[in-house]
Amino acid sequence: MSDKVFLGIDVAAEWLDIAVHGRLEVERIANTAEAIGGWLERWTPDRVALVAFEPTGGYERVLRRQLIAAGLPFARVHPNEIVAFRRARGLKAKTDRIDARLLAAFAAEALARRGLAPLVEGDEALREMTTRRRQLADLLQAERCRLNLAETNVVRAGLEAIVATLQAALDGLESAIASHIAAKPELAAAETHLRSLTGVGPITAHTLMGELPELGRLTAKEIAALVGLAPQTRESGKTHARAVIGHGRPGVRRVLFNAARAAIRWNPVMKAFYERLTQTNNRPGKVALTAVMRKMLVTLNAIARDQQPWSQASA
Repeated sequence: MSDKVFLGIDVAAEWLDIAVHGRLEVERIANTAEAIGGWLERWTPDRVALVAFEPTGGYERVLRRQLIAAGLPFARVHPNEIVAFRRARGLKAKTDRIDARLLAAFAAEALARRGLAPLVEGDEALREMTTRRRQLADLLQAERCRLNLAETNVVRAGLEAIVATLQAALDGLESAIASHIAAKPELAAAETHLRSLTGVGPITAHTLMGELPELGRLTAKEIAALVGLAPQTRESGKTHARAVIGHGRPGVRRVLFNAARAAIRWNPVMKAFYERLTQTNNRPGKVALTAVMRKMLVTLNAIARDQQPWSQASA
């Protein structure tokens, strides 16, 4: 890999700033398929070790598609990792060009040592629809709360109209998600397998399929860390703080939280696990529920890996 280069790309709505590790110059191109495709003609998989960029709310989609088409390895870097890397290097200035060079350095100095597994690309349409479903559900809940507190007729009428519109949009989107999955046999089979784990409903299964394409392709520890359910130990000297979870994919954690709440009521295995933690081991309820979330995720990872229903589904 010594003869290959590491690239860092700072993504903006209208342009990309591209840096090569070890070089000062930074190239700027338009954030369009044509411009990126032309730039990629100069690079081949035998010349590029890794391309690193941060997720930017969707502005990186064109870049990602072009990199996949060109067969170049890439990694989407969590912004918190770049913030920590910046602090470690003592950088205070922040520009697009500096960020591009920083991403290139992070790829060469940090990512290269991790032995990253190939990035898994899932069903982009399903991911976008499940994300939008969550946004609509949040908006609907907020407007319903406002409606419950409103007293003036004109305000209530306006809120009722918005609630009805959001509900119709949500129902339509859920129907579209179901149709999208039913039209693809591999997705339909995956949904059936995931829902065999008692506590996992359609929303949980659809979110996992859309927003966690790595499910079934990583180890138990790797999938837990990716989602943000791997406890992070905090110890220094005589100080022993409680381990915490975080980062990862909050949308996935959110549906797993609801699935775990259902599982500790209706899933005998998860219920027994939860009761052992709370009653025998005296763990706080929230800690025990998080443990159930992790156990369910690991179980779902095995289900997706083996492409088989939950082994105790018929027990």
